Amino acid sequence: MFTLWFNLIYLIVVWGFAIYSKVNQAGLSPVTIFLSVFFFIIYFCLPLIHHRKGLFQISIFLLNAIVFLNFWSQSFGGFIFLILIIVAKEAVEYLQGKSLYFHFFTQYIIIISPYIIDQNFMLLSYVNLLILLIYSWIYIWQRTNKSHMLLKTEHDELQNNYRKLKRQVAINEKNVRQEERNQIAREIHDSVGHRLTALLMQLEVIRLQTTDNPSLEKINHLKSLAQVSLSETREAVKALKSEETTGLTAVIQLIRKLEAESHLQIAFNIKSGALSFPLTNKQSITLYRAVQEALTNMMRHSDSREAELEFSIIGESFFRFRIINPQKEKVELVEGFGLTAMRERIEQLDGTFNISQVEGKFTLTGTFPMEKGE
Repeated sequence: MFTLWFNLIYLIVVWGFAIYSKVNQAGLSPVTIFLSVFFFIIYFCLPLIHHRKGLFQISIFLLNAIVFLNFWSQSFGGFIFLILIIVAKEAVEYLQGKSLYFHFFTQYIIIISPYIIDQNFMLLSYVNLLILLIYSWIYIWQRTNKSHMLLKTEHDELQNNYRKLKRQVAINEKNVRQEERNQIAREIHDSVGHRLTALLMQLEVIRLQTTDNPSLEKINHLKSLAQVSLSETREAVKALKSEETTGLTAVIQLIRKLEAESHLQIAFNIKSGALSFPLTNKQSITLYRAVQEALTNMMRHSDSREAELEFSIIGESFFRFRIINPQKEKVELVEGFGLTAMRERIEQLDGTFNISQVEGKFTLTGTFPMEKGE
């Protein structure tokens, strides 16, 4: 777009000098004004029709014809030559093969015809050499531009292949991790689970054979502990077999579950790009634990059951989260175990953690950088 406006302004200036030169020789006529307006209308529309080769080629031919018709009565000057160079540049950018060569031939005839008519062979030789030099430069520019576009296309293709390979590597790593989790789950189920089940059965046998009340109470207590241990083992196995979930979407799902269990009202404010930020498993856990601790503190020290969670990215390299809850009056802040642990978790991610109390709001803000990939 910048090139279009630069060429358009440049053409207006050069065209103005060419018109001024013609007016000094033959005066200004309505035909000259009409052809000038028509020329700039066609030139301004070139970017809109470049994909229609036939119409574009006709438009280029009309531009050359307008230049010839508008200035045919005067000796061919340098300003008209500059105008045709700009037109040639547009032709080189969008035309190829025979169409381009036909355009060059047409321009060449337009340029040399006044000198042939005047039989000014010295100027004709000079103009021919100048045309050869300029069109050579244009040809070199065209080849360079094509090479650049080809390299750009290859670069984009390599980038796409790199992204695909990176996604495939991530999928393979996830599959390997999941397989390892499944293997651990099977080992826990086969060893700890079976042993706890056997222990429960033996405790039940002993309980049935025992009549002493104090001993019976101890056996029941041991049986209860074993049942809890077996239940927790089964939950651990179930959790290990489930797919590993990371990212902000998974964190929000966990927060929604916490919201329902704690009867909270949480308003989510997710800024543009936050959902696509590549959170690692460690970052996801830290983020969830931070939100969980903040909401726990809110329920413990505030009468409000409402909170606002804001997630955003900074400079496409840092992730920031804010937990905001209303506060009736400002209180003296003393970081307990929970807030201290939250700060340490975030600092382990090379992040920062801040607490503020402003305008009836208590705000916890955490920021950490994106982990660098290979």
